[in-house]
Amino acid sequence: MGLTRNTSRAMQRQIDLATAMSQEKLLDTHVRHVLALVELVSGQLPFDAALDIYARILQLNPEQARNVGSRAFAELGRRTGMERGGEVTLLEDDAADREDAATRPAPGEGGGRFEQVFSRVRRRVRGRVHDDLRHRINLAAARAEDDLFERHVANTLEFARALSAEVPLHEAVDLYLEIMSVPEGVSDVVFNRALRRVADSELPPLEPAEPLAAGTAAA
Repeated sequence: MGLTRNTSRAMQRQIDLATAMSQEKLLDTHVRHVLALVELVSGQLPFDAALDIYARILQLNPEQARNVGSRAFAELGRRTGMERGGEVTLLEDDAADREDAATRPAPGEGGGRFEQVFSRVRRRVRGRVHDDLRHRINLAAARAEDDLFERHVANTLEFARALSAEVPLHEAVDLYLEIMSVPEGVSDVVFNRALRRVADSELPPLEPAEPLAAGTAAA
């Protein structure tokens, strides 16, 4: 994918290279957190169920979920010294899953994405689901989302540096967010956070903020 204006072949190759490097770093971040989740729920949920929870809570598309799952499965095999055949598959929908989908609240109407995912896993691990499992999965998902956000910010700055010979900073950041299909809302925050980091390194420092008096609320 190129810029909307004409670019040289050399710059297009640089864009392609920077994109590939960003994708690889994001994949590594996903795999690290998937394996951490697998370890966290070991003995309570199988690999495929942990991957299914991760993919759905992190809202990975099918291709992303397959790539993350395959890489995580390979890394797990490497770590354990085991080679197991077969592909990684996500949990299959059953009749109860389809019934859940028909009655699932629309976005913004309650229910929560964790409940939508966890309810279908609960049926597969009857008698082994504990309250602390829900708590640990929620914490793991929050940690993964935060790391992925920081990875996007770091990738954005590396992407912009790679294109700096021909592309202004704000255009390079916009291009990264478009190529990587960063969701709206998240992309706005990544854009501002990336530019803030550049501002902190290039602009004169701000005067320290005065501490609020006791009992004074921030505006």
